Amino acid sequence: MKDFTRAVKIRRTIISRTKATADLTGVLERSKLPYQGYNWAQVHGACCENVIGYMPLPVGVAGPLVIDGQSYFIPMATTEGVLVASTSRGCKAINSGGGAVTVLTADGMTRGPCVSFETLERAGAAKLWLDSEKGQSVMKKAFNSTSRFARLESMKTAIAGTNLYIRFKTTTGDAMGMNMISKGVEHALSVMVGEGFEDMNIVSVSGNYCTDKKPAAINWIDGRGKSVVAEAIIPAEIVKTVLKTDVDSMVELNINKNLIGSAMAASVGGFNAHAANIVAAVFLATGQDPAQVVESANCITIMKK
Repeated sequence: MKDFTRAVKIRRTIISRTKATADLTGVLERSKLPYQGYNWAQVHGACCENVIGYMPLPVGVAGPLVIDGQSYFIPMATTEGVLVASTSRGCKAINSGGGAVTVLTADGMTRGPCVSFETLERAGAAKLWLDSEKGQSVMKKAFNSTSRFARLESMKTAIAGTNLYIRFKTTTGDAMGMNMISKGVEHALSVMVGEGFEDMNIVSVSGNYCTDKKPAAINWIDGRGKSVVAEAIIPAEIVKTVLKTDVDSMVELNINKNLIGSAMAASVGGFNAHAANIVAAVFLATGQDPAQVVESANCITIMKK
């Protein structure tokens, strides 16, 4: 059907009149979920299936925020009242002290396939080969041959029984690059098979050793993607006039809430107030995968007088 809008309307009708779910979905046909006036041709066969409408989200901007001497407005898509306003207030406070200074401490997106062998001895031999200079060289050459941008930086290996987990850490240019990494990993593993590991079974290209879209200590310790440290010096007077508190109270609150409270909850990478709130809003506004907020919002907030 070439009339995509009509197709969406028909699907809404069918779902509304499906007897098995009518009690829950019967109102869809006349619901306020919009579906008209949208370019469905861009969606068809590309980014969403079984379409019944679209969800309009308001997009605001916080800031500007001065980062490393450059001012930026921060796009944020959210329906949470005052999130953009409170973020802007934080930007104002940070700017008053000269802005934020950042240091990029690591840059490496990861993919962690799982492979298996019949015996522990064979899994151990594969691990030793991967950890060796020759193994690293062979795998890097194979991985790098698949892309103009993706480059294998290192591999971290771990054994569980006869399973071997390999964490490929790569650079991907300006892209997040999961597709190009997966392509490179698949090819590198196929080359590894020819290096004396014909008995290797590739269980999964992603064996959750990445770790992708899940809380994980390995991401907190080793990082995943870009790891950044940011510093801001906020004058006491600004804390009082803009943030409506005082420095001593802020420092004490941060210790008791963000540090001790998070430790009491056995948090992994959650030693902050609500970093995920801002990251999620930015991701939604810029078309990023919101599920990646899980690891992208890992951060620790440290305050001192």
